[in-house]
Amino acid sequence: MMNTKKHGRLFMKRLIISMFLLLYLSGCTASAEYVIGIGTGAMAASQKLFFEETAKYLEKKFGAKTIELKGPIALGELKELIRTKKIDYFISSAGFARLLGEEGVRELVIYRPGPNEQDRNELGSTFFVAKDSNINTLAEMKGKRFIANDPNAFYSYVAPLGEISYAGYDPSAFFSSIRFQYKQPLDLFKALKDGSADVAALPSCFWESRLIDNPELANAVKPAAIVSEQPCYRSTRTYPNWVLSSTRGADPASTKRLVAALLDMPHLPDGASWSVQTDLSRVDAVFKQLNMAQFSGVKPWTIRDFLQKYSFSVFIFTIFLLALLTFTGFLYFKLKIRSAQLIKTLKEKFQADRAMRETEARLLSLQKITTIDHMSSMIAHELPQPLGAILAYSEGLLRLQKAGSIDNELLTEMLIKIVFQTRKAEEIVTSVRSYAKEQKLKKSPLSVNDVVSEAVKDFKSTLQDYPLEIDFEGHSSAPICSLAPLEFELAVFNLLKNAKEALRTQGADEPKVSIKISSDETYCFVNISDNGAVISDSDFERMGSVFKSGKASGLGIGLSIVRSIVQNHNGNLVIERGKYGGLICRIRLPIFRAE
Repeated sequence: MMNTKKHGRLFMKRLIISMFLLLYLSGCTASAEYVIGIGTGAMAASQKLFFEETAKYLEKKFGAKTIELKGPIALGELKELIRTKKIDYFISSAGFARLLGEEGVRELVIYRPGPNEQDRNELGSTFFVAKDSNINTLAEMKGKRFIANDPNAFYSYVAPLGEISYAGYDPSAFFSSIRFQYKQPLDLFKALKDGSADVAALPSCFWESRLIDNPELANAVKPAAIVSEQPCYRSTRTYPNWVLSSTRGADPASTKRLVAALLDMPHLPDGASWSVQTDLSRVDAVFKQLNMAQFSGVKPWTIRDFLQKYSFSVFIFTIFLLALLTFTGFLYFKLKIRSAQLIKTLKEKFQADRAMRETEARLLSLQKITTIDHMSSMIAHELPQPLGAILAYSEGLLRLQKAGSIDNELLTEMLIKIVFQTRKAEEIVTSVRSYAKEQKLKKSPLSVNDVVSEAVKDFKSTLQDYPLEIDFEGHSSAPICSLAPLEFELAVFNLLKNAKEALRTQGADEPKVSIKISSDETYCFVNISDNGAVISDSDFERMGSVFKSGKASGLGIGLSIVRSIVQNHNGNLVIERGKYGGLICRIRLPIFRAE
């Protein structure tokens, strides 16, 4: 055991000397002197090996240097040396270093063990009681006597009190007494054994490491309030341990060279190395929890403290809050009443709108039924005569053919035309029936030029002796739209018929109807205009009725039906008065796009 202690003291001396040999670089004189100290603390075997290798590395890199060595140093004495600027660097737990943050202490590098090491430079504290004690839990320690080495000892004093605070107790009133003996850690076990204290705390793994040379400790003390047994018995959460720190008196340039050298030090075979200090938030958290160190002035307020200091303000705020709640309640009830009224109004409006829609639907249905009735009447009135004539004409031609009095080619041509017109009349009747049943139109991609031209051709055949000029201007690109040919021809036909009837009624001298087809990238336009007289406002408003006039000649259906046909083609119809008289009917249809 004496050889082990001697070896430990020799190692510490070599480590400290080697670290300060770093400071003897280019530009430094041989007389330059730096002071380093090391605090007392538990050190594992892997950590001792790492520090030995660190000493060898620094000696090899920088050579010998004259230094002043102070250590190992009790924490109280080390703290005083730092405060009086008599020391430049020191090695200690991160907790002790953070405790002195207000003294200008700055953590430089931290010890990082290898990835396979159980010790990851994370250390906690362990509570100890006498072997024959009935104390086993943290709650059972309340009201007992506590002993520690030093008020500056992080693992034997700060961390244990932090765990008491985290558990919801007041650490200042938890123990019946707290005593510091300022001796070696093993002396704490003696105090527990002889009964002068009930509870002590030391760094985790300290007890296990001492059992190797002092197996009788197992019969004297025992761990208590254990939260983990790996890698050693532990009663608290863990915190970063070994760090190298600088004091306020350290030379910045020397510090920079020291840190650079340690960071360049090759990793040991087990992966251990020096690393940049990063996260010490857990250490700060426990100091904040205990209102210590830089957080000593940051005491968490209780509700009682707040009420005592701000009683008058709390009173005024309470009155204001009550007034606000009263006013809010008043607004709530007013809003509730207004909301109920609004809901009632909305319901009534909704019911009225629904009734109006139902009425409109009935009127529309009635209008449609009336329209179909008129259309059916007109078809029944007009179709028998042309159909009878076609039939008679056909039979006459057939008799001539049998008699051999007519050229066969002419006969065939006439018969084809008669059959075509007969089928067309049949389709008109079928279309009216489909319209009455609200069946969808059978549409296909067709040239608007061709369909409109066919309607114009049919319309011209009805002119007879009326001198109406038809000016038809098709589009050069022949735009393609999705059309039901018969229905769309019927719409164009009736727009032309309405124009003719209007011109005849007005007695136009040179009646003329112009048809122009145009298009853009999206739509095709069919514009039908006439040179009639100026139309009055009242007459123009009646244009939306089912029939333009009461005449029952031909298929003179109203503009509303024409508009319905156009809408069924996903288009729209606009009726405008011409600048100098007459009407302009504008049909817009979407251009067909192949999917």
